[in-house]
Amino acid sequence: MDMKEPIDYKILHKFALGKYSLKDFKLVSRWFEDKNNEEDLKIAIQQHWFEFADDFSGNEKDLTSVMNQLKQKIAKERPVVQFRKRIQKFYSRAAAILLLPLLLYSVYSTFQKVKSPEISALVEIVSPHGARTHFHLPDGSQGWLNSGSRLKYETTFPENRNIQLIGEAWFDVTRNDKKPFVVSTANLDVLVLGTKFNVAAFPDEKATEVVLQEGKVKVNGYNGTFTVDMKPDEKFTYNKDLQSGTIQAVNADQFSSWKDGLLVFRNEPLSEVLKRIGRWYNVEFVLTDPEIAKFRYRATFQEEQIEEVIRLISLTAPIKYSFNKREVGDDGVFKKRIITIQRKI
Repeated sequence: MDMKEPIDYKILHKFALGKYSLKDFKLVSRWFEDKNNEEDLKIAIQQHWFEFADDFSGNEKDLTSVMNQLKQKIAKERPVVQFRKRIQKFYSRAAAILLLPLLLYSVYSTFQKVKSPEISALVEIVSPHGARTHFHLPDGSQGWLNSGSRLKYETTFPENRNIQLIGEAWFDVTRNDKKPFVVSTANLDVLVLGTKFNVAAFPDEKATEVVLQEGKVKVNGYNGTFTVDMKPDEKFTYNKDLQSGTIQAVNADQFSSWKDGLLVFRNEPLSEVLKRIGRWYNVEFVLTDPEIAKFRYRATFQEEQIEEVIRLISLTAPIKYSFNKREVGDDGVFKKRIITIQRKI
């Protein structure tokens, strides 16, 4: 039986700092290419968190962000390492010939012909349920990924700046008039040059929402079904069932407040309030009375526990609640927490 290769956090840390040899690079690349090493890598980073966290940008650093940035670093450095290996191989052969004119000519030819290829790798960033993740993109753009969301992109943005999104994300896009930034969801594309906006596209929800905070965006339906130009403080909502969209004036900051740790509700139906709370805390709500869903609610929550949030809602909304006992699935993992909401009589 093959033994798992031990993860040396010192080598991993040197690589994060950019202080590594070719041998170290090959070793770190091998660790990340073997999926069996993923948990060991996470453990190594967690055990030495303060060393690793200081090596990466971002106000809020988390394990997923550090892992993703290390993967990006490997993808970006691989072309340089391949080039270096070719030069080293050339020198070894040239030294054996011991002919200076030929050596000089060969060096010149090598530098003329050898170009570092731009190798692009697909990166996926996942934000766990109950968390939000700060990310940085190759073009300098950045943003936040909401709970239970994921995005994919190519590390080098070779021909375009395309992002695939499942879930919700807020983007602050670096302007580039020659290379549009496109966020693709299951039902539409959002095309921008440089701006701030929020996209919510969860596969289990009927609506896909785009909220523009600054600048301009163009929303395109697949196969040319529709095109919408948006202005700041507008929300475009596309209904999957009806295959149509509507646009309305909103306070855009309200829809991006989640990235700052806030849950802001302004005269919204309780059904929408509970949907967003459920996504934020990774819980499921069961409403026993449809009339409850229509109740309009206004509040702001910041870093509260789910028990406190529901208690505060019940003080002003005509509801009572109960937390169901959590069940264990066949795989031994606890199922999502369920909260039953009933009408208060």
